[in-house]
Amino acid sequence: MKPSECFDDFSQLLLKWRNPLPGRDLPWAFESDPYKVWISEIMLQQTQAATVVPYYLRFIRNFPDIPSLTNASIDEVLNLWTGLGYYSRARNLHLAAQLIADQHNGQFPANFDEILALPGIGRSTAGAICALAYGHKAPILDGNAKRVYARSFCVDDEKDSQRIRKLWKIADACTPAEDCQKYTQHIMDLGATVCTPRNPKCEVCPVRLLCCAKSDNLIEKFPLRKQRIIRKTKAVTLVVALDQYNRLLLERRPPSGIWGGLWSFPEFPGHIDDVRNWFRQNYAINISIVQTWELLHHDFTHFRLNITPLIVQITDSELHQFHRVDIDLVSLDEPLNRGIPAPVLELISRIKSTQFKTQS
Repeated sequence: MKPSECFDDFSQLLLKWRNPLPGRDLPWAFESDPYKVWISEIMLQQTQAATVVPYYLRFIRNFPDIPSLTNASIDEVLNLWTGLGYYSRARNLHLAAQLIADQHNGQFPANFDEILALPGIGRSTAGAICALAYGHKAPILDGNAKRVYARSFCVDDEKDSQRIRKLWKIADACTPAEDCQKYTQHIMDLGATVCTPRNPKCEVCPVRLLCCAKSDNLIEKFPLRKQRIIRKTKAVTLVVALDQYNRLLLERRPPSGIWGGLWSFPEFPGHIDDVRNWFRQNYAINISIVQTWELLHHDFTHFRLNITPLIVQITDSELHQFHRVDIDLVSLDEPLNRGIPAPVLELISRIKSTQFKTQS
């Protein structure tokens, strides 16, 4: 069989497939609104579908279209993203919405190159939007599609660049000019429910007769195992400062780095004996140390963050008014309504549950 015929047969078999497995009744499945496709594709980057569902539904409920997202503050957007991780995705969504409003009259672009030019959108995401929203022929190569193609055509190049280049050629050859939306949805569903990383369900796979890895008994070889990353650890001290009015001091983190743009407790870089002077110099506030809580661990992709919460009392009696927009005193009794990292939310919840009070 010629390679081109194999690609055509692969496409036709996948287009005829009716997924017999449950669990893919997702709110964005076969969605044709480019805005909703965009939101779901960005959320699905590096995040499992089951985790995304409640975030997607809440996000669409609050920001149903580009104008509502454009008019929202970055704090409102990050607040709805809290817990989903990889917060640069939310910042890029907000920025892209503003660019769409300015450069495309508020209409999501239909041209592949214009979509690709938006912040946070790579080749595969742009292809998914083109295919799912507009029905244009545009190959995708997300994690699921990558695994299906690698197994079906035994792509095992050692170098990542060579392997990815070959997989893109296969994806382009397999993606049909017609029924592109259906094909794209099916290739993602096949990888998610059948051609899974472990224990694939080959017996119900619609392309099993064409699968090179299946016929050569090489299923377990794909995808190629990445070298295990030795997770490093980093240690930080977060100063949890509470005043007599039951308010917490929060500080917006820089736009780059971990938790970029989110609100967190001040990160103290020195020895505990110097925290009073450091706090006075940076925030013009006097504090007294109350206690240190046990370590709190938070795992990122490549490292573990060990957080030492240092609980302090703001001893100044007056109500502080900060002139810096990146500092705020937030009441424990009011909704936070801003993006806050999960470990910080955990600490805030603990403060509330233990009914920690400062001394007047």
